[in-house]
Amino acid sequence: FSGFSFGGEWLYGIGDFIEAGVGVNYYQKTVPSLYRDFVDVDGTEILQDLKLRVLPITATVRFLPIGRAAPVQPYVGAGIGFFIWRYTESGEFVDFSDGTIFRDRYSADGTAVGPVVLGGVRFPIGDAMTTGVEFRWQKADGDTDPAESRLIAPKIDLGGWTTSWNLHFRF
Repeated sequence: FSGFSFGGEWLYGIGDFIEAGVGVNYYQKTVPSLYRDFVDVDGTEILQDLKLRVLPITATVRFLPIGRAAPVQPYVGAGIGFFIWRYTESGEFVDFSDGTIFRDRYSADGTAVGPVVLGGVRFPIGDAMTTGVEFRWQKADGDTDPAESRLIAPKIDLGGWTTSWNLHFRF
């Protein structure tokens, strides 16, 4: 489920070397899937669409070792993320008890909580803007409740790495 996300973050300076932030991002991706070892009786592939939507809401603290007024501003930080998610599988499926193929849609949704670790560098553009790049790692697992949702996996990995280009406006 690699893809693009977008969002915004409000940062508040606490002195010259610390910032606290609250942010919201949005990610959604649909990927095609098929059974590797099974085909329909007419030889066609058995296809599904897998869709994941995640809305991470994060609270972070950043440390800027050379300060917020420097011409180059590296930073590291950490925080906590609240992940609102929905996962869906739709298309054709195989009932392995009798070999029949049927169409259906299965979904699961929920919220998860996990750590966020980040680092980056930014560069001032005049007095009111900065631009830069950030690397972010987050970890969270969503419980899919296979008995209720009929999905096979009991958990879905909502974490991973994100690389983002940032544009900051100072108010």
